Amino acid sequence: MEETKKPHLDHTFIKRLNEDKKDESKLTLAGDALKNVIIKEVRLKDLSDRLLLSRQEKVTVKEVLLESEIDFVNSLKQLKSVFKEELKTAIEKVNDLYQNELIKLQTLYRSEVIGDKLIEIVKTVADAGWYLLMKDSSVNLCKFYHPAYEVCVGVSEHSDAVKVYEDPVCYLKAIYVNILHTKITYGTINLSTDEQHPNCEKANFGAACAGSLQDRPIPLDDPEQLLQLLNEVSRTYERIHLDSSYFTPSGNATARKDTTWKTAM
Repeated sequence: MEETKKPHLDHTFIKRLNEDKKDESKLTLAGDALKNVIIKEVRLKDLSDRLLLSRQEKVTVKEVLLESEIDFVNSLKQLKSVFKEELKTAIEKVNDLYQNELIKLQTLYRSEVIGDKLIEIVKTVADAGWYLLMKDSSVNLCKFYHPAYEVCVGVSEHSDAVKVYEDPVCYLKAIYVNILHTKITYGTINLSTDEQHPNCEKANFGAACAGSLQDRPIPLDDPEQLLQLLNEVSRTYERIHLDSSYFTPSGNATARKDTTWKTAM
């Protein structure tokens, strides 16, 4: 039998073996690179193209991130709406603060210009139905009647007889006393009426005849005394003073004796 020969160890074998090992490392590096590509965030279309071009039968996908595009138009609209609401709220807050400060400033200004004494007068007479009113070049304390007061009684300083008219001679709506005057004189007292008051020079609105109130001082330095004078004025023109009337009412009237109206003056 022929002796079996050992295979000849060719020196190229070692060289080829080393080259195979090098190729294996190249394959390993190529596989890692593919993994790195897949791990990265890619668009779905790019991933699909790469998978189709790949010669491998199996592909391991570790993670695929898909993000939708931001709707910038709607986002801007929402931001604009939020900004408008916030701006509106801020403006309203500033306006409220401004109005509050303006009221405080006006209050201080009026207190300095008008004076604390006039404010005290207004508070005192208001409880009796008198109110402060600026009219033209006058400063008036006014009493308003709601409903209008029916003037039916006529009196005289020279007689205890009182005339009571069957129908109202006029309807008294308001009395105005100009407190810029230091004392009661012509033009100090004005009456607002329906029909003419016999003690008023004009119908509807006009200066009243002062009668026994003529030259009475208007005590602005004493609110209580001023209130007493105002109440006397109102009682005066709720009646007809026949002694100082511009005309004598022509309506039917009955006479009766009554002296209480004098003590009420």
